[in-house]
Amino acid sequence: MRNWQLRVPSPDAYWMGKALYDIHHKAGELERYRLDPAAYLASLPLSSELKAAIETNDIGRMYLAGVNPYLLRAHCIGLRIPEATFTASLAAVRS
Repeated sequence: MRNWQLRVPSPDAYWMGKALYDIHHKAGELERYRLDPAAYLASLPLSSELKAAIETNDIGRMYLAGVNPYLLRAHCIGLRIPEATFTASLAAVRS
């Protein structure tokens, strides 16, 4: 299964990864995100589709957009998304 749909990581992959990194590695960001995910993501230069993937925890979509799998795992742990949900999301996009 390829992580990226494009030949190289896109700016979208960078911004999505940066958002997940910040949410789970910078003090206070997880709380800000939990209070209002849409407001937290509003300033990012991402399409509404990709913002929705983060907001709805669409792990498979984020993976295909090029988000680092370790950041996706940290996202699931930080939001207490069950391991079975994480692996099922990845399995669903297997090609």
